Amino acid sequence: MKINNIILTGSEGLIGSSFRVFAEKKGYNVFCIDKIKKKRKNYFQCDILNEIQVIKTLKKVFKNNNISLLINNASNNPTTDKKLKKFKFSSYSLNDWKKNLEVDIFGSFIISKHVLKHFEKRNKGKILNISSIYGIMGPDQNLYGKKKKFEGFKPLEYSVAKSGVIGFTKALASFYSGSNIKINCLILGGIKSRQDKNFVKRYEKKTILNRMAKIGEYNDYIDFLGSDLNNYMSGSCVVIDGGATNIF
Repeated sequence: MKINNIILTGSEGLIGSSFRVFAEKKGYNVFCIDKIKKKRKNYFQCDILNEIQVIKTLKKVFKNNNISLLINNASNNPTTDKKLKKFKFSSYSLNDWKKNLEVDIFGSFIISKHVLKHFEKRNKGKILNISSIYGIMGPDQNLYGKKKKFEGFKPLEYSVAKSGVIGFTKALASFYSGSNIKINCLILGGIKSRQDKNFVKRYEKKTILNRMAKIGEYNDYIDFLGSDLNNYMSGSCVVIDGGATNIF
């Protein structure tokens, strides 16, 4: 069945922008939230780490709309289209560690909190959190370049943040047991975009399907988990990764 109104955070990223186009073609109303400044119907520039901004933004959205689905997609993920800088964990900055945790952990908390106030009034609604395979396994630093002993490339707090999203999903779903509010999570593998060719080759060898996901390939999964067809799932974390976590 049709989703009527969706709130999508991180709408201007790879997953968000693809799903927005997909959903709007299906006739859904997608209320997009991101930090980028732009003019577009149903787009709201908002820092989800700023609770006052979130409250003001959601007030505008809720004014004439009953929201059926929140997609927590915003994340701070360093891309591999540019070479990642090497770092030593033992010399890593606490400020960088905190900064890269905030969007997934604190941002998801803030916007979920205020959307759930809306859901509670109707005793109905769904939240879909977007996590990564790095939330259930450590990143292979050798994918990103030649590393020396005690050095790496992919920030470790990205894994911590995405693991936190999984824990948040399970705990929040359990908290709302007995209600008609459902919270689930998608654990996604890498999407092929503008990454370094050597990175892509190394990544693809680690999957059963021998490839990365295509842009837009996750849209139908997001659509299903957020729709009325998904009646008997809450607190679940579904892995879609081309088999990357199923091969040694």
